[in-house]
Formats: sequence, C-alpha cells, structure tokens
Amino acid sequence: MKKQSIIAAIALLTSPLALASGMENSKQVYDSLIHNPVPGTASAKTLQSAIQQASQVWHDTGTASAIAGNNGEVLYPYGQSTPDILCSPLHTTIIKLLPGEKIAGSALGDKIRWTATNLQLGNQAVVLVRPMHGGITTNLVIASTSGKIYDLTLVSDKAKFVPTVGFYDPQQEWNKAVVGVQMQQQANAAAQRKATMTLPNINPADLDFSYYCTGSHRYRPVRIFSAAGKVYLQMPPGMQYGNAPAVFVMEDGKEQLTNFQMIGGYYVIDQLFHEAKLLLGTGDNKQIVTIHAGNRPSGW
Repeated sequence: MKKQSIIAAIALLTSPLALASGMENSKQVYDSLIHNPVPGTASAKTLQSAIQQASQVWHDTGTASAIAGNNGEVLYPYGQSTPDILCSPLHTTIIKLLPGEKIAGSALGDKIRWTATNLQLGNQAVVLVRPMHGGITTNLVIASTSGKIYDLTLVSDKAKFVPTVGFYDPQQEWNKAVVGVQMQQQANAAAQRKATMTLPNINPADLDFSYYCTGSHRYRPVRIFSAAGKVYLQMPPGMQYGNAPAVFVMEDGKEQLTNFQMIGGYYVIDQLFHEAKLLLGTGDNKQIVTIHAGNRPSGW
C-alpha cells in the first residue's frame, strides 16, 4: 500500500484539547492556558483525537507538541524533550507514565526539599511529587520495566502548578493509526472479494445502472444496478446487520416492507421497482435514503 494513501486515510478530528506547539515546559503551557482557555469538555475520545493529530504533525514535521487539556492535565511527547514540570508547595503534582508501563526505579535529585512517591494503579504507573518550598528546582529520573527513561526537571513556584502531567508516544500512535488503516482496507478488500465470489454469474451486458438515490449520505449505496429481475445495492464498507436499514418498496404511494438478502457487501432485492426507501431509526433520528429507477434528472 502506498504511503500517501495511508496518510490520506487517517482521519484527524477537531478536539477541545489544545496542541501547545513549540512549548517545552509546563509553565509555558500553564501561562498559555491562562490567556487562552481551552473550550469544551475533555473526554477519552477528544484526548485520543488530539494525540492522533499531534502524532500526525510529528510524522510530517519531526516535531511533537505538548497537549494541554481543560482538566489541567498536560501531555508531553515521550523522548522529544526534557520537560520542566511546574509544581507548588502544599500541592501534589501527579506524573503519569505511558499506559501499561511499570516503574523499575526512580531517583530524585533533592530528597530534602522534595518528596516523590511511586504508585502502581492498575495499568497506570504514577509518581506523586511535592516541593517543600517555592523557588527551588531539582530533577527526577524514572526508569520503567520496558526500558524507557523519563528525565524530568521539577520547578517549584509559590502560586502556580500543573496538577497532572502525562506522556504519549507519537511513534507508537502513528504506527497504530497506520495499522488500523491497513486492517480496514484489507477488510474492505476481503468483503469485495467475497461479494464477487458469492453473487450469481451475470452477463455484464444485462446490467442496468439507471438508478440514483437521495437522502442520508451515511447509508447511501455506493453502486446500484439491476439484472435478471433483481436489484443490487452495494452498501458502504463496514455495514453490519445490527445497523442495517430496512427496505421498503413504494407501491401506489405506500411503503411496503420487502425482503432482501445480504450477500457480501450487497443488498439483493428480489424485485424490480420504480422507487424504494432505506429506513433506519425513528422520529427525529430517522434516516432515509430514497432510490429511484431511471436517470437522475438534470439539475440534481
């Protein structure tokens, strides 16, 4: 598969989490958020979208950014910098390692004026740090059982602190995105091959493609044709029985539910029609696709 097709296929969603481009420490991120607060509510979905976007930028430019959320958490790209972690007396800052990591050991530079406590909370390893005074600094080195080294600088401020600091791995995230796209493309190709093998032998000269459809884009067939008294609807990739729309044929202005077979990625309707509808959902959530026999009128 060509590299360009993989890149084009990875969808990056707009997120209420901010990419702190060029920022290397949590004080800069903190000050930026004070003047430019992040809108919206952070969630697991929006966080993953922001990580995917930052990983895309890293792949394109070689530079990965910190990610700041409106819940006070700052995520740093692992291995891309030595971040300054902003802490404050009488407050505890949580440092979260990459998911799945376990702490093999840690070393705190100043054990007199700083405290650091290692914890393993299920699948998440964390270190809790707290300074005794403002205006002091030290370093913290954390080694994980996977061989990763986290080299951090701890900075104490009397008034400001970042409550939670975490990490993401842009290389790992990019690899996951590429694998996901490849798997989806392989699944689509397999479904197409299955449909080709299971559909009956039809003389291409007998195919009638004089159909068009209107309505919900999500459930519109990607191809419609008829042959030998049947209508074939090639449905969008990934369509499953659980979210498949029902088929109604219009007869005398009324909707008549009709049977169909799902073969590969095709709906096979056992009758010809002038108009049919695909319906899914009810009320305000109803989605409708209308299929018309004949050529699309000019101007549509």
